[in-house]
Amino acid sequence: MVNEMKIFGKTPSYYAEKYGGLIAGVLACCITLIVNPSFSNWKPFIVEFPSIGMCAFGFLLTFLGIILQGNSKTITWMMSRVKLYNRFIAFNKRIVIISFVLSLYSYLIGYANLQTITDLMVPHLVHIAKSILLGIFCGLLIWFIIDTFQFTRLFYVLIRKTEQNDIL
Repeated sequence: MVNEMKIFGKTPSYYAEKYGGLIAGVLACCITLIVNPSFSNWKPFIVEFPSIGMCAFGFLLTFLGIILQGNSKTITWMMSRVKLYNRFIAFNKRIVIISFVLSLYSYLIGYANLQTITDLMVPHLVHIAKSILLGIFCGLLIWFIIDTFQFTRLFYVLIRKTEQNDIL
Protein backbone atom coordinates (compact mmCIF):
# COMPACT_ATOMS: atom_id res chain seq x y z
CA MET A 1 0.00 0.00 0.00
CA VAL A 2 1.24 3.48 -0.84
CA ASN A 3 2.17 5.57 2.17
CA GLU A 4 0.20 8.80 1.69
CA MET A 5 0.95 12.08 3.40
CA LYS A 6 -1.46 12.69 6.29
CA ILE A 7 -2.40 15.91 8.07
CA PHE A 8 -4.05 15.29 11.43
CA GLY A 9 -4.82 11.75 10.28
CA LYS A 10 -6.51 12.82 7.02
CA THR A 11 -5.22 13.07 3.46
CA PRO A 12 -4.92 16.43 1.70
CA SER A 13 -7.67 15.36 -0.71
CA TYR A 14 -10.02 14.96 2.27
CA TYR A 15 -9.42 18.58 3.24
CA ALA A 16 -9.73 19.73 -0.38
CA GLU A 17 -13.12 18.01 -0.68
CA LYS A 18 -14.34 19.11 2.72
CA TYR A 19 -13.11 22.70 2.83
CA GLY A 20 -11.68 23.59 -0.60
CA GLY A 21 -14.89 25.03 -2.04
CA LEU A 22 -15.66 26.95 1.12
CA ILE A 23 -12.16 28.43 1.33
CA ALA A 24 -12.22 29.35 -2.37
CA GLY A 25 -15.68 30.92 -1.86
CA VAL A 26 -14.44 33.02 1.06
CA LEU A 27 -11.42 34.11 -1.00
CA ALA A 28 -13.70 35.00 -3.93
CA CYS A 29 -15.90 37.02 -1.60
CA CYS A 30 -12.87 38.90 -0.23
CA ILE A 31 -11.46 39.52 -3.71
CA THR A 32 -14.85 40.78 -4.89
CA LEU A 33 -14.96 43.18 -1.95
CA ILE A 34 -11.43 44.41 -2.76
CA VAL A 35 -12.03 44.74 -6.51
CA ASN A 36 -15.45 46.27 -5.83
CA PRO A 37 -17.18 45.70 -9.20
CA SER A 38 -20.38 47.51 -10.04
CA PHE A 39 -23.51 45.72 -8.83
CA SER A 40 -25.44 46.96 -11.86
CA ASN A 41 -23.02 45.15 -14.20
CA TRP A 42 -23.64 41.85 -12.39
CA LYS A 43 -27.40 42.27 -11.93
CA PRO A 44 -28.45 40.68 -15.29
CA PHE A 45 -26.45 37.54 -14.42
CA ILE A 46 -27.80 37.48 -10.87
CA VAL A 47 -31.38 37.82 -12.15
CA GLU A 48 -30.87 34.89 -14.54
CA PHE A 49 -29.03 32.66 -12.08
CA PRO A 50 -32.06 31.22 -10.19
CA SER A 51 -33.07 29.18 -13.25
CA ILE A 52 -29.53 27.79 -13.56
CA GLY A 53 -29.29 27.07 -9.86
CA MET A 54 -32.70 25.42 -9.67
CA CYS A 55 -31.85 23.21 -12.65
CA ALA A 56 -28.67 22.13 -10.87
CA PHE A 57 -30.69 21.65 -7.66
CA GLY A 58 -33.23 19.45 -9.45
CA PHE A 59 -30.59 17.44 -11.27
CA LEU A 60 -28.51 16.81 -8.14
CA LEU A 61 -31.59 15.96 -6.08
CA THR A 62 -32.75 13.51 -8.75
CA PHE A 63 -29.25 12.06 -8.89
CA LEU A 64 -29.33 11.59 -5.11
CA GLY A 65 -32.69 9.83 -5.36
CA ILE A 66 -31.41 7.48 -8.06
CA ILE A 67 -28.33 6.61 -6.01
CA LEU A 68 -30.35 6.03 -2.82
CA GLN A 69 -33.00 3.90 -4.52
CA GLY A 70 -30.95 2.17 -7.17
CA ASN A 71 -30.06 -1.50 -7.05
CA SER A 72 -27.75 -1.87 -10.03
CA LYS A 73 -24.41 -3.62 -9.70
CA THR A 74 -22.56 -0.31 -9.58
CA ILE A 75 -24.78 1.18 -6.89
CA THR A 76 -24.65 -2.04 -4.85
CA TRP A 77 -20.86 -1.95 -5.00
CA MET A 78 -20.87 1.73 -4.00
CA MET A 79 -23.11 0.93 -1.03
CA SER A 80 -20.74 -1.83 0.06
CA ARG A 81 -17.99 0.78 0.44
CA VAL A 82 -19.75 2.44 3.38
CA LYS A 83 -17.24 5.20 4.13
CA LEU A 84 -16.88 6.22 0.49
CA TYR A 85 -20.61 5.94 -0.14
CA ASN A 86 -21.48 8.08 2.90
CA ARG A 87 -18.93 10.68 1.80
CA PHE A 88 -20.49 10.68 -1.66
CA ILE A 89 -24.03 11.12 -0.30
CA ALA A 90 -22.97 13.87 2.13
CA PHE A 91 -21.18 15.69 -0.67
CA ASN A 92 -24.28 15.49 -2.88
CA LYS A 93 -26.49 16.81 -0.08
CA ARG A 94 -24.14 19.72 0.54
CA ILE A 95 -24.16 20.71 -3.14
CA VAL A 96 -27.96 20.41 -3.30
CA ILE A 97 -28.24 22.75 -0.31
CA ILE A 98 -25.67 25.21 -1.71
CA SER A 99 -27.45 25.32 -5.09
CA PHE A 100 -30.80 25.95 -3.38
CA VAL A 101 -29.40 28.68 -1.11
CA LEU A 102 -27.53 30.31 -4.00
CA SER A 103 -30.65 30.25 -6.19
CA LEU A 104 -32.81 31.74 -3.44
CA TYR A 105 -30.18 34.35 -2.58
CA SER A 106 -29.71 35.38 -6.22
CA TYR A 107 -33.48 35.64 -6.63
CA LEU A 108 -33.78 37.84 -3.56
CA ILE A 109 -30.95 40.23 -4.45
CA GLY A 110 -31.76 40.18 -8.16
CA TYR A 111 -35.35 41.24 -7.72
CA ALA A 112 -35.01 43.27 -4.52
CA ASN A 113 -35.98 46.87 -4.75
CA LEU A 114 -32.67 48.42 -3.78
CA GLN A 115 -34.14 51.88 -4.24
CA THR A 116 -35.84 51.49 -0.86
CA ILE A 117 -32.47 50.79 0.71
CA THR A 118 -31.00 53.78 -1.14
CA ASP A 119 -33.72 56.06 0.25
CA LEU A 120 -33.12 54.88 3.82
CA MET A 121 -29.33 54.91 3.85
CA VAL A 122 -26.45 57.22 3.13
CA PRO A 123 -25.27 56.73 -0.50
CA HIS A 124 -21.84 55.53 0.65
CA LEU A 125 -23.46 52.84 2.82
CA VAL A 126 -25.61 51.75 -0.13
CA HIS A 127 -22.46 51.20 -2.19
CA ILE A 128 -20.94 49.15 0.66
CA ALA A 129 -24.16 47.12 1.05
CA LYS A 130 -24.25 46.35 -2.68
CA SER A 131 -20.58 45.32 -2.58
CA ILE A 132 -21.26 42.98 0.33
CA LEU A 133 -24.30 41.47 -1.43
CA LEU A 134 -22.24 40.92 -4.58
CA GLY A 135 -19.31 39.52 -2.60
CA ILE A 136 -21.54 36.97 -0.90
CA PHE A 137 -23.04 35.99 -4.26
CA CYS A 138 -19.60 35.50 -5.81
CA GLY A 139 -18.42 33.49 -2.81
CA LEU A 140 -21.45 31.20 -2.94
CA LEU A 141 -21.09 30.82 -6.71
CA ILE A 142 -17.42 29.80 -6.48
CA TRP A 143 -18.19 27.41 -3.59
CA PHE A 144 -20.96 25.83 -5.68
CA ILE A 145 -18.79 25.50 -8.80
CA ILE A 146 -15.81 23.98 -6.98
CA ASP A 147 -17.90 21.55 -4.94
CA THR A 148 -19.81 20.49 -8.05
CA PHE A 149 -16.52 19.86 -9.84
CA GLN A 150 -15.18 17.83 -6.90
CA PHE A 151 -18.44 15.89 -6.62
CA THR A 152 -18.24 15.01 -10.31
CA ARG A 153 -14.61 13.92 -9.85
CA LEU A 154 -15.59 11.74 -6.88
CA PHE A 155 -18.42 10.20 -8.90
CA TYR A 156 -16.05 9.23 -11.70
CA VAL A 157 -13.58 7.78 -9.18
CA LEU A 158 -16.39 5.61 -7.82
CA ILE A 159 -17.45 4.50 -11.30
CA ARG A 160 -13.86 3.74 -12.26
CA LYS A 161 -13.33 1.65 -9.12
CA THR A 162 -16.56 -0.20 -9.86
CA GLU A 163 -15.36 -0.97 -13.40
CA GLN A 164 -11.98 -2.14 -12.07
CA ASN A 165 -13.71 -4.47 -9.62
CA ASP A 166 -15.84 -5.89 -12.45
CA ILE A 167 -12.66 -6.70 -14.41
CA LEU A 168 -11.06 -8.48 -11.45
